[in-house]
Amino acid sequence: MGRKICKEIKYSEDEKKIISRCAEKRNKRIGTYIREIAVGGIIKIYDLAQLDHLVMSFNRIGNEINPITEVINSTRTITKKDIEDLGKSVEYLKTVFEYYLLPLKFDYFNNE
Repeated sequence: MGRKICKEIKYSEDEKKIISRCAEKRNKRIGTYIREIAVGGIIKIYDLAQLDHLVMSFNRIGNEINPITEVINSTRTITKKDIEDLGKSVEYLKTVFEYYLLPLKFDYFNNE
């Protein structure tokens, strides 16, 4: 395959370091790596708008946990109810994580 078209690409020093490191990991020259990624690579674009709900949920949980920790810190005691409340918050965190992060959607863009 004769390559006759030449295209100059400009990038910053930081970008060059990243590209060089990626090319080295794959035992490729920089030009070869860039060409192969451009022709056959896949870019994943995540819909991060979903994370707004996650941030709100974490903030709410933090607001629920703060009074419990204040009581524990001031009295140096913890009640069974405090432990149950913390357990509920942890379970809620787990549910939120599974609902929002595990199915995080993305779109594939490739050059097919």
